[in-house]
Amino acid sequence: MISKLGNILKRINIIQWLAAPVIILASAFVVNAVVMLLCNYDPLEAYQAALNGAFGNSRKFGETLVKSTPFLMAGLSVAMAFRCGIWNIGAEGQFLMGALAATWFGTRLATLFPENTWIAVPICLVLSMLAGGIWGLIPAVLKVTRGVNEVISTIMLNYVAIHLVSMMIDGGPLQETSQRGPQSDRIVEWVFLPRLFPPHRIHLGIVIAVVLAIILTFILFRTAFGYQLRAVGEGAAAAEAAGISIVHNTLRVFFISGALAGLGGAIELTALTRRLFLNFSPGYGYTAIAVALLAKLNPLVTVAAALLFGALTTGSYSMQREVGISDRVTFVIQATILLFVIGYGSIQLFRKRAFSHSE
Repeated sequence: MISKLGNILKRINIIQWLAAPVIILASAFVVNAVVMLLCNYDPLEAYQAALNGAFGNSRKFGETLVKSTPFLMAGLSVAMAFRCGIWNIGAEGQFLMGALAATWFGTRLATLFPENTWIAVPICLVLSMLAGGIWGLIPAVLKVTRGVNEVISTIMLNYVAIHLVSMMIDGGPLQETSQRGPQSDRIVEWVFLPRLFPPHRIHLGIVIAVVLAIILTFILFRTAFGYQLRAVGEGAAAAEAAGISIVHNTLRVFFISGALAGLGGAIELTALTRRLFLNFSPGYGYTAIAVALLAKLNPLVTVAAALLFGALTTGSYSMQREVGISDRVTFVIQATILLFVIGYGSIQLFRKRAFSHSE
């Protein structure tokens, strides 16, 4: 009898856990349907075009996976930090620093290594993770030593990263040899991240991201280290009273979060763009906040949330092409979903933090 009651309660918890994301997305799609009607577009036709553009065939689905990968890597970065109660808004800058390190390696250092993809690529990815992790440690050190709010410091560091990239590729040491524009040279071929099904753009980075999501889920929910991170996030004062070091966990989670975002930047560069340029990231680090919140900070569920945002990206192209919807309307559609997700998630996080402080 007790076991049956336990199973029923588990099912109720799962339903409640799934209800919020479903309601958020349904509300966003209804509001967007009204927006499209006001703009004289048929919302059903638009949504059908988006669905076909994202999942219509293997090539389109592959492109959706490609678009989902940077959202997934940045989303994992944000989810890990938020799980520890740390508001890392700096995934955008950490993403760029990873891409910058990959560019430096791929255009300057790779010639010192054997022309072997399976040697050069792992070295490049590790360097990018270190770059992102070290960039993430800057606000961590400021927080634990000077009490600087991480929201402010990480946002400021995003702009520092953007201007640092600009300085390096626009008249700087990493600008392309021909100096035709603000971009780097193309990285050497043996630093290209392998593609899985040429000529399609599906690449090994997708596999890396999904495997990392599985590993991080195991770490968070099946290890002592993960328990410490979750304990700090649920209630820092109670965790510290139990002997868990807030300082050490803050430093560690900031490094891990930055490393994940940095790896995302390296994957995007070595697998797709293969050179660094201005506006390399269209805001992956900021969209990642919505991805992580929609997944309720669960790394494995982040895979599904990232896939949704990847589908929205590829689907928006089909809406423009097949239905004739203005790109401005598609931006409004994406922004509406972001607002719903971030708004609800922020309320939940603030409530949790207020509850932990009141105990």
